[in-house]
Amino acid sequence: MSELYLVLLETSGNQNYIFSTNKLKENIGASELTYRAGTQWIIDAVRGEKVQQSLREVLLNPELNPPIEQEGNTVEIILATSGKALLLTRTAEQAQAIIRQVTQQALEEAPGLEICGVFVSLNWETDCLGEMNRQVHQRYEQVRSEKPSADLRFLRLPIFADCASSEFPANHVDTVHEETVLLSVLAHAKRQASAAGVQRLAQVARRADMRLAQNVDQLEKRFEEELDWLAVVHADGNGLGEIFLKFHEHIAATTAQDNRRYINTLRLFSLALDVCTETAFNMALKTFQQKNENTADAPQDLPVVPLILGGDDLTVICDGQSALPFVRAFLLAFEAETQKEQNLGRVKTNVIPEIAKKALKVGRLSACAGVAIVKPHFPFSVAYALAADLIQSAKGVKLRVTQSGSSGQQPYPCSALDFHILYDSSDVDLDLIRGHLHIKLGEDPPVWLYNRPYVVTALGDLSGVDGHDWAEFHHWQKLQEGIDLLLETDDEGRRCLPNSQTHDLRAALFLGKAAADARYQLIRQRYESLERLAGSPDSLFQAEPGTHTDMTALMDIIDAAEFIGKTPHAEKA
Repeated sequence: MSELYLVLLETSGNQNYIFSTNKLKENIGASELTYRAGTQWIIDAVRGEKVQQSLREVLLNPELNPPIEQEGNTVEIILATSGKALLLTRTAEQAQAIIRQVTQQALEEAPGLEICGVFVSLNWETDCLGEMNRQVHQRYEQVRSEKPSADLRFLRLPIFADCASSEFPANHVDTVHEETVLLSVLAHAKRQASAAGVQRLAQVARRADMRLAQNVDQLEKRFEEELDWLAVVHADGNGLGEIFLKFHEHIAATTAQDNRRYINTLRLFSLALDVCTETAFNMALKTFQQKNENTADAPQDLPVVPLILGGDDLTVICDGQSALPFVRAFLLAFEAETQKEQNLGRVKTNVIPEIAKKALKVGRLSACAGVAIVKPHFPFSVAYALAADLIQSAKGVKLRVTQSGSSGQQPYPCSALDFHILYDSSDVDLDLIRGHLHIKLGEDPPVWLYNRPYVVTALGDLSGVDGHDWAEFHHWQKLQEGIDLLLETDDEGRRCLPNSQTHDLRAALFLGKAAADARYQLIRQRYESLERLAGSPDSLFQAEPGTHTDMTALMDIIDAAEFIGKTPHAEKA
């Protein structure tokens, strides 16, 4: 069996597919279809029948997923996750048949989903599977770039009716709350999959005291009518792309004799990463409970929808009032979980901390997140684009917090988040938004009216690394302490620092550093908490380590106070 074929099937443009409409039911359905493309449809194509076992049970069970070396076996699934699968087949015809079946199923059941499959031949006895994995991904990028967009299937004439929720031509007539609604074939397919999506996502929440919503119509109504703010959250692991790219090097599987070990370890790593992300998500759900004063015994239906939850990715729509504490809790839990042994059912494994130690010199992973907080009827697609820009801002931490490596400075695992609360929908471009907060008057150097992004990794875990002073300057604890001071009250329940003074200081920031500091010095003796809020003894500003740019966290504190609140009693303890 020296000649084999490595097969890669992967979706692309997932975020655009999921967030192309502002209907939660369609977002959930699109998420479900993307998940099936890399999991259920793959297993169905390989086994020729539907299976009742969970994805992890199938992948780890040698009877359901036998190794390719086993006599009589012709296909092995190396990994299968939301929107992506990697397989080995014995013949090119089998590879083509699997790709054909899955992509045809996508055309029929998930119109508009961008999915592509490729394969490369390899010699099992002489080729390193890690290098062949790199080649099949390069082949995928080439083919994907040459493939016409799926949107070209839905061209239209001006006389055709519009879809009620998308820019595509109407193809179906649906009835919603006794009203006729015209839907495109894309919107209809997503709605058809939404109920199954809600059921699958509801199973992710494993806490007995709370649950994800069971009814998509009730959930949609709650998001549109009952919540003052919604948040689109996107979180992504740091350095995972580089780890997967050099996975065979990290486990010293650089020859053909190591191919079996490479397959088994890669599969365990992928499944363990899924478990870490799901567990971190479940642990972070308690932040929604803390915000809710209802402590009844009945499980709470949480205002959170995990649209993507797998690998190192998390994309959720949730109640904006709880989004920032939730994201911080998720990032900290993700760090903690990736240090632990993971129970995958049939096997327990320490594969993540072991590989992280080799790749990153630290036995854990980290992640960054972007949080866009918007009003309920704001377009989800635009909010996601803003969240994507915010996560890139947060990932700038990789350039600031570093350690010495064999090839020079390399990023140190450090989690961070960036956020924006969109009060004015006329500016949704992050560069423009932040540009308005760079104040330059005359020949004076510009000052920045924000201190974001914020590091959430414990400072004790960053001791001794390069950039520790930068991380301390941008640490979440600094933001939380500022909010605690801002919300501090006297014995009669009145703010120690009145709202009127807070807003005067906020307005003065836009007049430049000199004007803002003059306003601050006029009133600082009257309010003890104000001096503790300031960046330095005589100024609201403080120079950022490394760049020496004068920055203030006061705007961040004022904006985020409503969404973060005081430090919880349990955390203080």
